[in-house]
Amino acid sequence: MGGAAGLRLGRVEVRLERHAGLRLLGYVRQTVSPRRTRQGVPIPPGLDDRTFKCEHSSMNNINTPSVAPEVVIIGAGVAGLTLATFLTRAGVHCVVLERRDRAYIEQRNRAGVVEARGVDVFERWGLADDLLGGPLAGAIDYRVNGAGRVFDTTLDGRGPSRFCTQQMLVNNLLHQLLDVLDGDVRFEATDVTVSHDDSRPAVTWSDAEGTHATSCTYLVGSDGDRGVSRDAIPDGVLTEYRYDFGYAWLAALVEAPVTGDAIMAVSDHGFVGQLPRGPQRSRYYLQCRLEDTEQDWPDERIWDEIRLRLNDQGIQDAAVVEKFFVPLRSVVRSPMRYRNLFLAGDAAHLVPPASAKGMNLALFDVGVLGEALVAALRDGDTAPLEAYSDTCLSHVWNYQDFATWMTDTMHDAGDPTQHGIFRQMTARARLDQLFSSPTAARLHREYQLGYN
Repeated sequence: MGGAAGLRLGRVEVRLERHAGLRLLGYVRQTVSPRRTRQGVPIPPGLDDRTFKCEHSSMNNINTPSVAPEVVIIGAGVAGLTLATFLTRAGVHCVVLERRDRAYIEQRNRAGVVEARGVDVFERWGLADDLLGGPLAGAIDYRVNGAGRVFDTTLDGRGPSRFCTQQMLVNNLLHQLLDVLDGDVRFEATDVTVSHDDSRPAVTWSDAEGTHATSCTYLVGSDGDRGVSRDAIPDGVLTEYRYDFGYAWLAALVEAPVTGDAIMAVSDHGFVGQLPRGPQRSRYYLQCRLEDTEQDWPDERIWDEIRLRLNDQGIQDAAVVEKFFVPLRSVVRSPMRYRNLFLAGDAAHLVPPASAKGMNLALFDVGVLGEALVAALRDGDTAPLEAYSDTCLSHVWNYQDFATWMTDTMHDAGDPTQHGIFRQMTARARLDQLFSSPTAARLHREYQLGYN
């Protein structure tokens, strides 16, 4: 009727309890040295002998863990995986629910590089060297009608950003969390529902093994702008602040590397940018209409517009691997908490991509939230959790202002048919200030590195 299989790894014993009619969720019993796990991670008191197993209810056919996780995280993007890695490293029992499979998460192309402030966050958790690549070249080539000026983003006394794209970071986080720290991610978790019927949040989900349910002490919604976690918050709790810029970007991933610095270019024909996406690829961003579709932008037009906007007829066509459209908008939802449910990343806020701050705002959120959850669960200090929303929203609004500056400047300075020649010339004057005013240049560097 029952049995157990044991595996001893150093000073960590893992036992899988097997019972008739029981669908195991993957929770295991761990008997761990009170000092460190086999990965060398300190284990706080109280976690030394905890049994994680499932009980099956024949009445409702729902699998329930007998020891609930302390934290459930919905969404395995950068925010969710980073937070889960921080918490698992600190000995906090957490589970991540993700509706996609692991292969999709690993292969999905995402934009963004880790700013210097984000590097600091990973360094505080002792993970920077394991997760991030080498230093990022600290320069942006700002061009106007083909004439370029290179802006140096390095700042005295501050470390550089790291060349680690969002896709690279996600893959490194998956490896660290699952393969090194033995973390718990439930892929292909569908029909996720959240309830707040009592003092502890409750979550149910389905997968190939059936339907599962658990309570937890804290719940984190990091499942993006269209996820389920925010929908669990009653109407009237959140206030949404929104601004639509009135145009979009066509994002084209191409088989052509950036040969110099990252490019942000304006021209009388519209904006174009080129950013690195690995050693052999880059992504071009072209300003377009909100109503544009892929049929409006065949590959031939993409390359013609790139040459026109960069004023460089020597650019050669290359394979276009992927293209999609991004409406430029800003969204902030406040507060970033309801009871013991906390929102992080795109679930709470969106910024236009001209600022390159979406991923980095998410990293700021989970850096604050990770430390706050450890303080609450290990030290009984809930003050950082109480301050979480206000702490993050202050940072978010600051970088919404930067994102608006970048977006308006890089588009108003371009096609004058959009907002007129007056706005075009004032925007170009703002770009000139980056190269003529040390004060303006330093402020821009602080924003680019995430230190403002």
